[in-house]
Amino acid sequence: MVDRLPPGKVPWDIVADLVAGELPREVRLGPAAGEDAALVEIGSELWAAASDPISFTTADAGRLAVIVNANDVAVRGARPRFFLAAALIAPSEASEERVHELLSQVRETCDLVGCALIGGHTEVTPGISHSIIVGTMLGRIEDRALTTGGLRDGDLVGMTRHAGLEGTAILHAEIGDQLPSSHLGRSLDRMRELLAGDWLLVAPEALAAAACQGVSALHDVTEGGVGEALHELATASGLTIETRREDIPVLSETVAICSDLGLDPLGLIGSGSLLVGCDPEKRSELEAVFGELAVPFAWIGRAVKGQPEAAATVPRFPRDELLKVGMMKGVEAVIFDMDGTLINSAYDWPKIRGRLDVTGVSIIDDLNALPEPDRTRRWAELEEIEAEASSRATLYEGARELLALLADRGVGAALVTNNSDKNTRRLLANFGLAFEVVVTRDSGLWKPSGAPITEAARQLGVAPERCLGVGDSRYDNMASREAGLGRICVLHDGSGRHDGQIDLQFDDIPAFLRYLRIVLP
Repeated sequence: MVDRLPPGKVPWDIVADLVAGELPREVRLGPAAGEDAALVEIGSELWAAASDPISFTTADAGRLAVIVNANDVAVRGARPRFFLAAALIAPSEASEERVHELLSQVRETCDLVGCALIGGHTEVTPGISHSIIVGTMLGRIEDRALTTGGLRDGDLVGMTRHAGLEGTAILHAEIGDQLPSSHLGRSLDRMRELLAGDWLLVAPEALAAAACQGVSALHDVTEGGVGEALHELATASGLTIETRREDIPVLSETVAICSDLGLDPLGLIGSGSLLVGCDPEKRSELEAVFGELAVPFAWIGRAVKGQPEAAATVPRFPRDELLKVGMMKGVEAVIFDMDGTLINSAYDWPKIRGRLDVTGVSIIDDLNALPEPDRTRRWAELEEIEAEASSRATLYEGARELLALLADRGVGAALVTNNSDKNTRRLLANFGLAFEVVVTRDSGLWKPSGAPITEAARQLGVAPERCLGVGDSRYDNMASREAGLGRICVLHDGSGRHDGQIDLQFDDIPAFLRYLRIVLP
């Protein structure tokens, strides 16, 4: 199976060579990692050009298309001037009223920003589930051009407003009625107050900051949140940004919502926030500018020589955390691992491998390949280890409630384990766990092959792409990926060792339950 790219931005290292090439001399800045807009000389003037789609949300898509593209040229020091919009209308939304709504949003927001709508395209597009607006903005550089890569060694890095503002607004708009009532009662009115007005538009403060001579770089926070924006700023500048998680401002409401959904606020889409690089000796001028504009501002780090990355305490987010909220859409069944996932059997696999003297990917394959009598002796030893572990096993908190919730929501459940049929039946009976389908190694299929997971999906009568695989190990991930499951989730992943390989991860089953209760109403 060929691995599919996940939803969200395609990594720069995949597209870099594809968009590279010789450019006309008028192009001062073309495609580059982390850069928000191109710079092009037109006549005797320097212009910024940016293009971005609105694909995460259907609410206010026309308005957002203008704003995010206006932000992208403004951080270049350019005032937004001309806008083009391509409106791709989903067949399910193909009505004159929907077209009118989206294009009215575009025109009204252009008036707000002070730019002119000069063209574009509108069509009903087959194959998309919701309408998408792709915008292109042009703006003339007013004074000097700034870039993401202009950060200098020793510069301070500051941030306006708070992390994850746009994501918080989207979550309130799209699933607010599914959030815990305690959060709504505490925060909804405050969030409405904080998010009133045109806070998503950072063009005014970006242009004001660009006029400060101590400012070296500007970068607006968008997809992937503050974590990804810091990574882009560092990469574009060839520097390390030393920062600490606790120094990055996050609203308590955002923290609470993200906690229930298993999201990291620093990876939540963050339009409305701006990263600024500034000479530390000229910081007071910038602070005064933001003070006059009544824009909240905090210093969150410093640029230093080193590998181009943000500090390890602030991870990057190639895929926005907001995408996790939609991961259960279309999922008809969940295929679970058992040991280490639902049941804590406390296997010390490195020690067991040493005791059995196996080194291959699969212990089962290694044992089956042994000549007799070693094969029988080692299998008996493994079964003794498994029986002892099963006798001491405990059920992870929330496991029964998890299966009950899935049953209540009409989502199928299967179990695929490399344990024996005897041990598996005993454990399920002891802990009162029931599955529609159970596949053990006695079926002749075992992980890390995807075959047992494919078989479980077949018995459930559900296409693999409509299944979520839930496990705790690299083998579970490998098997789910080979079987072509639509989504992969890892539990008990406090170390983040599976980052970048999976769609969802939770520290424990109760955290997974909180997420499911919101996204599976």
